[in-house]
Amino acid sequence: MARWLIPGTLVLGVVALAGWGCGSRSSIVRIECGGATFINPLMQKWSGAYKTAKNIEIDYLAKGSGYGITNVTSKNFVFGCSDAPMTKRELDEAIKAGGPVLHVPLAVGAVAVVYNLPGVNELKISGDVLADIYLRKITRWNDPRLIALNPGVNLPNADITPLRRNESSGTTNIFTEYLSKKSPEFAKNPGASKDPKWPPGVEGKPGNDGIAEAVKNTPYTIGYVELAYAKTAQIPAALLINKANQPVAPDARSVTAAVEAAIQAKEDVEPYNLHPLAFSFTDAAGEAAYPIVGASYAILFQRQPRDQGPATVEFLKWAVSDGQRYATELHYAPLPAELTKKAQELLESVIFE
Repeated sequence: MARWLIPGTLVLGVVALAGWGCGSRSSIVRIECGGATFINPLMQKWSGAYKTAKNIEIDYLAKGSGYGITNVTSKNFVFGCSDAPMTKRELDEAIKAGGPVLHVPLAVGAVAVVYNLPGVNELKISGDVLADIYLRKITRWNDPRLIALNPGVNLPNADITPLRRNESSGTTNIFTEYLSKKSPEFAKNPGASKDPKWPPGVEGKPGNDGIAEAVKNTPYTIGYVELAYAKTAQIPAALLINKANQPVAPDARSVTAAVEAAIQAKEDVEPYNLHPLAFSFTDAAGEAAYPIVGASYAILFQRQPRDQGPATVEFLKWAVSDGQRYATELHYAPLPAELTKKAQELLESVIFE
């Protein structure tokens, strides 16, 4: 089905753009999608590569996981991306709107804890200490618990300014899930959520890029971003003390170690047990595992229109297979082969009608 774009309007869905030149006709299929900022660097890379290979344009709008979920449910997007699997409430709403929903893992990556401490090039933080920073129980950089983790490091006598996302965010969900596992007090309140109620003094910024920019430009801040944003902004990321009591940096190797450990465990906690390919990768076992790892999922209805669905499914099959070759250069970890196979099998269940 061809849909025509009128200047000044936005048409959502899969759009076929037709044009003429030198007496010939050409067309570009455009897939409208959006959501998580976590996957945006990879999605933009995919968009360029896929357009060159298939003459199909992926028009991805990065505005947070909650945005992706709501726009799939309302059928504004063909698929949306979220780093947090749909909750039961979100899933029930979507099923009422369009039937069964699939969650297809597209990418796995680290949530880096970034900081701005003049003169400090390496910082170690444990999960319980990080939770207390965000609970505002630890408010100074030279707090004794931070000093104990960083012997010989000259930590400044300065206030800590913790930063967080100010919109519904899957990156926040990954981060708060980890803190909830390390701190019973944090688990109770604010808890794991895409949009938790933070204590006073935790400042909000928009998007992964907003936090990265604020940390880069503001001394004594700390925040959390998908690793690619830390690398692009050239800001340091803390070494986190993992479940094996080892300080680990966020990188493709430590992410892969976390993923390989986590996919062997049976998920029996919501929302992961609601979706066959959703996994909790936070606080994974293993000496090499980085403790704050998450996946970004493509969320789409299992029943797809016959004229639009095939192009979407073919792109997603490409993204979980050939598209993974771009993951490492953008500081993600490629999906394990087992997960790629299961993702492609799940996409085979899409019904075109």
